[in-house]
Amino acid sequence: MKKYWLSICIACTLLVSACSNFLELEPENQINQNNFYKTEKDFETSMVGIYATLKNLYARDIFFITELTTDNAEISIPTSSLAEVEFDEMTLTATNTIIQSAWNSALFTVSRCNVLLNRINEAAIDEIAKNRIAAEARFMRALSYFFLVQAFGNTPVTDAEFNSPAQVFAADITLKPSEEVYQLIISDLLTAESQIPINLNPNKGQVSIGAIKTLLGKVYLTQHNYMDAAAKLKEVIDLGHYSLVDNYKSLFQPSNENLAESIFEFKYTSGVNLGNSYSSLFTPAIIGLLPDRQSGSGRINPTLSLMQAYESGDVRMSASVGDSILTDVGMVYSRYGLKFVDMTTNNPLDGSANFTVLRYADVLLMYAEALNEQGSADANTYLNLVRSRAGLNSFEKNDTEALRQAIAQERRVEFVFEAQRWFDLKRTGKAQEVINAYYAQKGLKFSVEDHELLLPIPRREIEINPKLQQNPGY
Repeated sequence: MKKYWLSICIACTLLVSACSNFLELEPENQINQNNFYKTEKDFETSMVGIYATLKNLYARDIFFITELTTDNAEISIPTSSLAEVEFDEMTLTATNTIIQSAWNSALFTVSRCNVLLNRINEAAIDEIAKNRIAAEARFMRALSYFFLVQAFGNTPVTDAEFNSPAQVFAADITLKPSEEVYQLIISDLLTAESQIPINLNPNKGQVSIGAIKTLLGKVYLTQHNYMDAAAKLKEVIDLGHYSLVDNYKSLFQPSNENLAESIFEFKYTSGVNLGNSYSSLFTPAIIGLLPDRQSGSGRINPTLSLMQAYESGDVRMSASVGDSILTDVGMVYSRYGLKFVDMTTNNPLDGSANFTVLRYADVLLMYAEALNEQGSADANTYLNLVRSRAGLNSFEKNDTEALRQAIAQERRVEFVFEAQRWFDLKRTGKAQEVINAYYAQKGLKFSVEDHELLLPIPRREIEINPKLQQNPGY
């Protein structure tokens, strides 16, 4: 692990040194200190790098962790990698390369946030800009840690900036209890909330007051702190910044930038090697669906269970999934995802649809969940706002368990392929029950064991730093 953080330190140093063409030659461990993080533009450049680093997680890896592990998705080709098959069959190992990659993306983001935050207080820049940039970095660090603690449980925690190899090896970079990780996440978000401007930022690719409050509400909900979750999510609603868009399908098309429902999104631009690969990831390896005779990869495709989860008349189904493809030999049955799939590009690895990390429908359904867990009859109101947009009748039952099941069902079909399903099932304590029943229904002998509710710590990290303890069962 310490070698890993050392490599992060060196990588960050190299990245910083590349940001300026006029740096004088100095000792490597002084490049950051003496030549960068001086002007507001320097810090803005650093934030661009932070956004780009965490976007790597959402480019691919997070969907194997949050969708392929569940009843939402399956592999449709026989040539998948061993790492991908492990997610599909819930037979995860500590050598899984996707897990290693996800771990790296999140911790690299944390490291870059640490460097910025340790520099910005002493910078002679405008105080308003200083607070805003620091708030953005704290949000991104919190979002990274939130992924790590949900996926791995105990997690390395440090706010140190490493300027030399000696500092890396002297640091305490061991796994900290998840409770401590959550404390840092909440502290970061509360501080960010006090620093960020309260006016609406029209650029949804940049952290805003709404994004901070939404993530904080989600963190509280994950901790089953329903009172604080409800209060924080109500603050998002009361901002009046966000609303459900009328056309659900528009949320996932190439023109989905800065929509009224979006709270925080990662931006993609096709044609300049800055596009996404969702068009390949969510569609099967069959020519006929994508333009210019391109085909997908067949790696994360909808299950029959998901197709059958939609109620009759739900407009979200045709916007989210399909099962018929017109090929050279006629119509072929093959299930595919449509969210974030770009039908305007001739390269399925270069899509231009933005990925929405947080959106207003999530706020409404989380608020309904928090209210319901407190016995409030108002939960129906917010559940039904989402159902109404989907073209469905209102849900009228008021007992807690019926509403709990209705909200879970609504979240499944509302957020399919949006990296929510696995964490939703874990938060509600339903992961093993739901997924094991799904395997049994298919006649498969796979199962989710107790220890598999957490991912294994990558073996490479433990080999580098034996003080790290592997999660039980791996």
